[in-house]
Formats: sequence, C-alpha cells, structure tokens
Amino acid sequence: MVKNLIKICLSTAIIFMLQSCSLAGSWVYEQIDDYISDYFKEVASFSVEQNKKIESISQDFLDWFSINQLPRVKIILEDLRKIDLRDSSGSLANAYKEGEEIFNNINNYYEKPIIDFSKGLTKKQVLQIGLHFEKLREEREERRSKEKKSYKEQLLNNFNSGFEVLGIKLRKDQLDLIESKLQNYNEIREEWSDLQKIWVNNFLGILNTKQSEGYDARMTLYLRSLQDLGNEEFKEMVEENETLSFEILEAVLLTLDEKQLRSFYKSLDIYLKSIDRILAKRKVN
Repeated sequence: MVKNLIKICLSTAIIFMLQSCSLAGSWVYEQIDDYISDYFKEVASFSVEQNKKIESISQDFLDWFSINQLPRVKIILEDLRKIDLRDSSGSLANAYKEGEEIFNNINNYYEKPIIDFSKGLTKKQVLQIGLHFEKLREEREERRSKEKKSYKEQLLNNFNSGFEVLGIKLRKDQLDLIESKLQNYNEIREEWSDLQKIWVNNFLGILNTKQSEGYDARMTLYLRSLQDLGNEEFKEMVEENETLSFEILEAVLLTLDEKQLRSFYKSLDIYLKSIDRILAKRKVN
C-alpha cells in the first residue's frame, strides 16, 4: 500500500510532465519531490523534524530517479519512436517490460527509507496511519457504491484517457474494439480492497514491533509481499487482466491511421524534449 501510493504519486506527476510542453514539463518534474512529500505529510501528524525528513527523502528519491531511471525512460520512448507500431513484434512487449522494471526499482528504492523513517514513529502516529488508510478505503468503497457507470465503462474511459496521454484520439471502431475485449476483464476490486485492508492491518502490527530484533528484515519482506497478495485464483485473475490490457494496447496500435501515428510521434518528441531539458539541467549523461 505505502509503496503503491508512491508509485501513484510519481505516475501522476510524470503524466502531468508528459502532457506539458518541454519547458513547463521540466518545471513540473522538479516539483515531484514536493508533490510526494506533501502527500505523505497528510498520512499522520508528524513533527517538524519528521516533516523535514520526509522532504529530504523525497528530494533524495528525485535525485536518484533522475540519475538512474529517467535515462531509461528516455531510451524506452526513443525505442517507441523508432519501431513501426503497426508491426511491432516483440518491441512493444520489451518496452512494457522495461516500464514495469522501472517501477519495481522505485519500490525497491523506497524500502530502506520507509523502514528507517518508521523507527521514529510514535504509537499515536501509527494509529493515525491506520486511520488514514482506512479512511481512504472507505472513501473508495463509497465512491464505488455511487458509481453510475459500469466497471467496464470506467475501464473503457481509462483506456481512452491513456491513449489521449499518448497523443492518440481513438476512433469509434477502436473504442468498440476495446469495449469488446473488456468483456473478458475480471472484476477484482472488492477482493483487492479486502486484501489491502488485511495487508494494512498486518503492516501496522509490524510497525508496533519496530524496537524488536529483526524488525528491518520483517518489514522488508512484508513490504515486498504487497506485490504477491491473494490466493492462486486471485493472482491468476490479476495476470489475466494484465495480459488482456497489453493485448488491447497491441490491437489498437495495429489499427492506427496516419493522422494518429503523426500525433503519437509528435507527443513522443515533446516528451523527449522535456526529458532532455531535465537531464541537461541536472547534468546527467
């Protein structure tokens, strides 16, 4: 949950960057550490020193990401710029795999800072963290109970928005194609919410043992367990959804017309200019 929230924060900030022009995009990127630290300051009532530590951790992360991961993002975008999306063979799959590896590296990076910071938490703050996560879960459940669109309709909107980020405005036949494939998408939100609640409760329990021997090892293993929640049936459904999502991506790219391709490549060029500006400013080779 904790590392997933970091991933969501970073993903959102990067999307803002990619949707901006190269100059504005680089400015937004440099605010990512503030975006992340401001979010985590809301998790509990932290002291002045703890807030400064959160800011320091966030800045260190942005520096690390800029040196170690942003150049990899650039390579992925450059590779996408070179391949024929309508005949991409395994190139697209490789880019997808590289992207997943970057996010895994982010998860791994945050393990030690989270563990070190957690050792200074008070019992009251641990309680506040639990209440914060429970509030998030309840708000998510309330939103779901009031949804006017079906789950498949929401997924269709998400795919449409995702392609728009890539500069691709989908035609009706492409939206129909996605909608058709989404009929096989597994609805797992309720199970995922239940699993997250259990994970958070156990996470809080481990936090309360932070002064005992072996805490670092226990917490490290537990943070990593978030990527392996659920029984075999649940994991199979998650994998099926991930496979289907990639199949949808491939299927749509095969149907791109020349106008859509030009718009996509134009977007990539803007993203690459943003990254080049960031790397140059930070003097990263």
